Amino acid sequence: MELGREVIFLSQRSDIIAIAEKEVGYKEYQGNNNMYGVWYGLNNQPWCDIFVSWCANEAKVQELIPKSSYVPDRLTYYKKKNAFFKRGAYTPRPGDLVLFDFNSNGTPDHIGIVEKVQGSTLYTIEGNTSSNGESSNGDGVYRKSRSLTSGGILGYCVPAYKEDDEDVEIKTVEVKSLDTGKMIPVEAINVAGNNYIKLRDVEKLFPVSIDWDGKSPTIELNYKQ
Repeated sequence: MELGREVIFLSQRSDIIAIAEKEVGYKEYQGNNNMYGVWYGLNNQPWCDIFVSWCANEAKVQELIPKSSYVPDRLTYYKKKNAFFKRGAYTPRPGDLVLFDFNSNGTPDHIGIVEKVQGSTLYTIEGNTSSNGESSNGDGVYRKSRSLTSGGILGYCVPAYKEDDEDVEIKTVEVKSLDTGKMIPVEAINVAGNNYIKLRDVEKLFPVSIDWDGKSPTIELNYKQ
């Protein structure tokens, strides 16, 4: 480990969540003018699926989550791969894509990234939505929460992340904080006998700040002085 800087590569599911989390709070300019649309080459349009495409590209999982700007096309793609599951038929996992049908007509009109599930509550990160209520054409990137039984949820697209083919277990472990000396419980992903701590928990355990370099892609851990 290089003092002052350590590069960490995460699982594919954790990668896309880490990317999306960094975008929470982003606000578009007037008329759907936003950085994700500029990147895609289709600005000033509804951009919820474009946001998902951007996150996938930054996380280097675009072969699993192809570039798309139209949510119904996303549904068609995953149905062909037998990787779409209707609400109630599947318990979503972090990194899955959730499709919404706010118009209740059977056609998805919004999409988000599953951040986590706790009990009966689904937590997501969504682009082109709003802070309150259900919006498929809002003003920014927000963290949202809903019941798993919410009628607005159409179902889930499940990308074929590489770690899904391995022996994976999610469990709680206690890690001693180098900052406070206290034992802190954190959620760990156990893959083939190795525990991997989520990026968002690292700042709880070590006196570090975290930066993301989307070009590499790498996570930079800078030790606090």
